[in-house]
Amino acid sequence: MSELEAVRNEIKEIDMEILALIGKRVNLAEKVLESKRINGTSINDHKQNEMVINRALNAATELNLDVGSVKAIFEILIRMSIERQNELSGRGSLP
Repeated sequence: MSELEAVRNEIKEIDMEILALIGKRVNLAEKVLESKRINGTSINDHKQNEMVINRALNAATELNLDVGSVKAIFEILIRMSIERQNELSGRGSLP
């Protein structure tokens, strides 16, 4: 195996770990939704979304990552969570 193939295999493993973590994050939507129902909180909690984005941007800065790209990734993650919560509550748009 060439050095390039070895690096690509390592990237592939990391990609699988990232996907597993995304799945874990999205699956927590059910617990989040239950808590929101109890507390009377809206599914799309703008204040919490902002806190998540800010936390990610601060970490991205510390890790010397592209802040704009990290923000885009976390906006997608938040949308995925909101959509999953909508789906669980019967208001989703997924097939």
